[in-house]
Amino acid sequence: MASKSKITNNIADRDTPLIKNSWYVLDWSKDVGPELRNRMVINQDLVYFRTKEGTVSVLQNRCAHRCFPLHRSTLHENDTIQCGYHGLTYNTEGECVQIPSALDLNPSFISIHKYPVVEKSPMVWVWPGDPEKADPKLIPDYDWINEDDWGYGTGFYHVKGNYLAIHENLLDLTHFQYLHGAVLGTQKQLEAKVEVTVKDNKVTTYRVNEGEPVPDLHKEATGLKDIPITRHGTASFVTPGFHEGYSLFEDKQGSNNGRTEYKPHILHFITPETQYTSLYWWVFGRNFSAPDKKLDQWYSDVTRKVFEEDKDAIEWIEFQWANDDRPDFMENHVPSDKGAVKMRQIVHELAIQQSN
Repeated sequence: MASKSKITNNIADRDTPLIKNSWYVLDWSKDVGPELRNRMVINQDLVYFRTKEGTVSVLQNRCAHRCFPLHRSTLHENDTIQCGYHGLTYNTEGECVQIPSALDLNPSFISIHKYPVVEKSPMVWVWPGDPEKADPKLIPDYDWINEDDWGYGTGFYHVKGNYLAIHENLLDLTHFQYLHGAVLGTQKQLEAKVEVTVKDNKVTTYRVNEGEPVPDLHKEATGLKDIPITRHGTASFVTPGFHEGYSLFEDKQGSNNGRTEYKPHILHFITPETQYTSLYWWVFGRNFSAPDKKLDQWYSDVTRKVFEEDKDAIEWIEFQWANDDRPDFMENHVPSDKGAVKMRQIVHELAIQQSN
């Protein structure tokens, strides 16, 4: 279904135009090699590969002659792409350097779009908007994840739903108890009052609860098992393409070999593929049992199952919006939605700024 591309009311919804002037993740760094790959980002098809020098090149995946997809073409040793239809050849700047059927013709009048790209381990980021506004400093800081005292699991999903629904899911954690059960949720976590702060365009929700054990997901890895702790939970919408969630488990008694603090910290990389489909990567970091590579894999496997429940919920919600014919239907907000509503208001304003 095509986007209605509307800007209405004062809150973004699934039809609000996608935000182009923002950094979005394109792929895992480790998965980009000297082969042509393609991916849709904000309704723009991109072709990308790692050059002989080791950098990542990102171009529009569409020959400027007759629109043949370049990822179905040939990557040469000199980092040029030769279209598989009529042979027009492009360099990493997007400039046409050869027209085989007209070798005596200067090909420089033909070009395709080159995208700003930044590699920031473990991700590759791309800017689909105005290249003049592509400041690498706007990419969120998460360098700590590569430090030795952090271990992490990873995952990826293609989600058949609008990207705002993913951000909303991450800001309102009252769904833990019902969607994920004891793996992540507890009764006190559900009932805890939520504080919402907004600074610039960053929306943060915070809650704290006392006197329950850590959720099942972390009992063995932390070694806390059923010891009552203080649980701080924070989630932040940082940019349209990035969200982070972090917790602090306080065992004030130091019951487990004197240690008093344990920190899970999750990075969520959310890229709108189209208006109603999304690309979602995550890195589930922890500063406990960091050297244990088997635990990295365990966290990857378990969180993938948990996030599958989020994916399923978001896709069912998208199905309802797309197929249930109730044109006058309006969602109702409850107090725990405050952070998500603030996030949608910010995206609404970004969409207005983009349209001006």
